[in-house]
Amino acid sequence: MLVVLVLGTVALAAPWPAVAETADRPAVAAWTLGAAAATAESSASAVSLPAEEQADRLAMDFEVQADGAVVVTETITWRFPEGQERHGILRNVKVRAGYQESETQYRYYELTGVSVTSPSGAPTDIAVSDFGAYRQIRVGSPSETVTGSQDYVVTYRLAHIVNDIGDGTAEFYYNVVDPSNGFPQRQVTSSVTAPAAATRAACFFGELGSTETCAATAGNRATFTVPDLEAEEGASIVTSYPRSAFGDLTPDLREGDPDSSSGSALRPATARALGWLAIGIGVFVPLLAGALMGLLVWSRGRDEQYAGITPGLTPGIGATTPVVVGGPEPTVAVQFTPPAGVQPGMVGTILDEEVNLVDVTATLVDLAVRGHLTIARDDQGVFRADDWVLSRTTPRAGGPPLSAYEQLLLDSVFSAGDRVALSQLKNRFKPTLDAVERLMYEEVVERGWFRRSPERQRSGWVTLGTVVSAASVFLLFFVGGPVAGVFGDAGFPVAPTWVLFGGGVVTGLVIRALGTRMAARTATGSAVLVQSRGFERYIATAEANQIRWEEAQEVFSRFLPYAIVFGLADRWARVFEEVAAAATAAGHAVGIPTWYGGGGSSGFSDVASSMDSFSTVAAGTFVSTPGSSGSSGFSGGGGSSGGGGGGSSGGSW
Repeated sequence: MLVVLVLGTVALAAPWPAVAETADRPAVAAWTLGAAAATAESSASAVSLPAEEQADRLAMDFEVQADGAVVVTETITWRFPEGQERHGILRNVKVRAGYQESETQYRYYELTGVSVTSPSGAPTDIAVSDFGAYRQIRVGSPSETVTGSQDYVVTYRLAHIVNDIGDGTAEFYYNVVDPSNGFPQRQVTSSVTAPAAATRAACFFGELGSTETCAATAGNRATFTVPDLEAEEGASIVTSYPRSAFGDLTPDLREGDPDSSSGSALRPATARALGWLAIGIGVFVPLLAGALMGLLVWSRGRDEQYAGITPGLTPGIGATTPVVVGGPEPTVAVQFTPPAGVQPGMVGTILDEEVNLVDVTATLVDLAVRGHLTIARDDQGVFRADDWVLSRTTPRAGGPPLSAYEQLLLDSVFSAGDRVALSQLKNRFKPTLDAVERLMYEEVVERGWFRRSPERQRSGWVTLGTVVSAASVFLLFFVGGPVAGVFGDAGFPVAPTWVLFGGGVVTGLVIRALGTRMAARTATGSAVLVQSRGFERYIATAEANQIRWEEAQEVFSRFLPYAIVFGLADRWARVFEEVAAAATAAGHAVGIPTWYGGGGSSGFSDVASSMDSFSTVAAGTFVSTPGSSGSSGFSGGGGSSGGGGGGSSGGSW
């Protein structure tokens, strides 16, 4: 079998006609014809081929698009050499070209949408591979041979071909047949359509550097007729349009050597099948994740409730009551006291399934109410004028024991002594805060309100979702490039790799979003929730005439930490201001809580607003950590300008 050496030399050094000699109309790169065993060697010269193998007809039709791409349709009648077995034709399409004088960048014309038909019935299997600066389209079947003349119609799309000249015009400049072509080309014609009519058209043919013109007609459909070409003769066409007919014409610039090869041969049909598979996975997996997570939320992420008894109540000792998952929202009735044995921090946790900072600071206020410490403004300026002073005290005998989280909080606050300024805890209390929050989550599990720590439930799912999304992003950036090459000729408007790995990111986000709803209360926890909401309703609706004067001080103090958790401290204080005013008018004095040492009027409103302020300052103090500093820098730059390229050639294999 005749072995044909393929030339890949880019014709930049030799002069082209005047229409191609400006900086915005770069010389068009050469492309050649190859055989099955073809290799590109820059130092080789063309090998003469039998004259009986040639293109008896070559019609190149171009549909220039508004985004600067072009859809190329090659209609070829190829005469195969007599007495030799051939399988089909080769078309080498230029996709990489040098960019100006850069040694690190090249201009890329993405090749997509390759399809081939044969009106004469020749095999049209397709394999596309990188071939230096070209993409080689191999047409034909390795198991079938062809003889005589065969007709082929090859269609493909090249992106970023049109050049912005910079003078209000844009040009399509393309090699119809390159001078390095090794086969005779007969009956060569070409046509160009675009979003606007061509204002100018030109055609050149002959050996490399020839200025010989051929027939060219501008208009809505520019046409070109090229005389018969011998081997090593080529033809180029150029059309000019108003720049306004196109959108963004920024060239696709990439880092690297334009003559390097990458990738391997892959049939477009296989690439399309793999592309559809990747798209299917990218779309189906998030939907599957959403369905499975939704099922888990429905079956395990909804609260349990006791069936058949009043909401907020629990079965008596030894009684058996059925438990249901989900169900309608229970009716909440006003409850005049907090749930028995449930501290403010626990109420806050059962309400929203989270331990918030306000739950911790309200716990500290509750410890003060119960006699474990006093809270006062530093009006004497011992520490700082706007600071708070906490003093440890001995509680009344017979009080309920402290929970583990309460004991840890109290001991940590006074670890340096029985009198401490809130500011002294700054930047060192965060580890203690984390430990207190963990103990509070453990407390709600020990009390049977949750089967697992709500925080661990949520964090586990959020971590899983984050890992899935992060892994997808990592794979997209570090594996997406090579994988994208598999789908380069599949003809998809969006790269399947983006859909595939984007689906992974969405899957992770779905897991994160629905995973936060996986914490569910037990039936006992739901009963406590109803009681807590009933007490919240009382705090929000209590009236002054419902409170006895002699109980006012105790009731105000005992319920104030709960009001802080509910965000109703100011309203609770206004009620007691009315109680105090009514008592004073009747000659009865209502005392201010002894656990609070504040300045100003020291009325109930002052106490409530001060505790709100204290909670806010304490929250900021508890979460504070030592700061850090750093610096960063930015750099950038770049630019773009025109460049030319594209083109195809052919042979047999």
